[in-house]
Amino acid sequence: MRQLVTFFILAISISGFSQNSIDLANVYWRTSPGNPALNPAGDTGLKRNFNMYVVDAKLPVVLNDDNVLIFGMEYQQNSITFQENPLSFELEYKFASIMLQLGLEHKWNAKSKMLFMAIPRLNTDYNGIDLSHFQLGGLALGTTSRSENFDWKYGLYYNGELFGPMFVPLFGFNWKINDKWRLKTVIPINLELSYQANNWFRTGLRFDGVNGSYKIPPNVLQQGYHLDKADNNAWAFTEFNLGKNVWFHLKAGVSILRKYRFYDDNETLDLKLGPVNIGDDRPTTNTLFENGWSFEARFIYRLPLD
Repeated sequence: MRQLVTFFILAISISGFSQNSIDLANVYWRTSPGNPALNPAGDTGLKRNFNMYVVDAKLPVVLNDDNVLIFGMEYQQNSITFQENPLSFELEYKFASIMLQLGLEHKWNAKSKMLFMAIPRLNTDYNGIDLSHFQLGGLALGTTSRSENFDWKYGLYYNGELFGPMFVPLFGFNWKINDKWRLKTVIPINLELSYQANNWFRTGLRFDGVNGSYKIPPNVLQQGYHLDKADNNAWAFTEFNLGKNVWFHLKAGVSILRKYRFYDDNETLDLKLGPVNIGDDRPTTNTLFENGWSFEARFIYRLPLD
């Protein structure tokens, strides 16, 4: 069973798995309060708050010893709030994402398997939804076991972003160092070092890098535009088992090279290959807010596979 039910998905973030469990459902809130931002005059005078609410669920269906179907769905609601000055009303940008996860994992032999996944999504503000609000992505991720305690990961992710096509080559590993320590990564998306001494408590350090794009309401000239979101965070985390496979997870961290930028819909790049932009002639614009602290609280339904 441990070898059959394995799942991996990119969604502005990657869901976490260990070798002996699978996270079937998550409900969480992430916040980044009081981030400095430039005011219209170009001075740092604003403070902007970011909040994100996410619900996701997954269902792996074992067809036979070699094939597992995977169905999943995620809803994500984002908001950025701020005031232009202490006497003005609070302003808010809202944008959301609804993502389907449709995949097949095939086991080639006792050591290697491959996950193929289609990832259609609606990234939108729900204002005048049309085909431009929809994105289509896909993932191919292979796993090869070198030993009982070490797996290689390799593959490719694609998504048709509003700023242009994005391809992300993937390479990493999952290493059970000993009975308490584990190191796992999928470069350039995440890196996690964790410590688990018993079956009710886990803690560690983690890095997550996310890039995505969302439709935003038209401006006063009725010109369409979108938000280009690049959000990278280094975290310290801890989680506790609350009983009956339910875990409570807390994270605190700081963003790294975070950028939230608006572009007209006709301002695109030729290709994004991992973190590298190719053919990017877009004008330089200020990020909506600078780096700052981030915090997260989530409930997880985690199914043990032992």
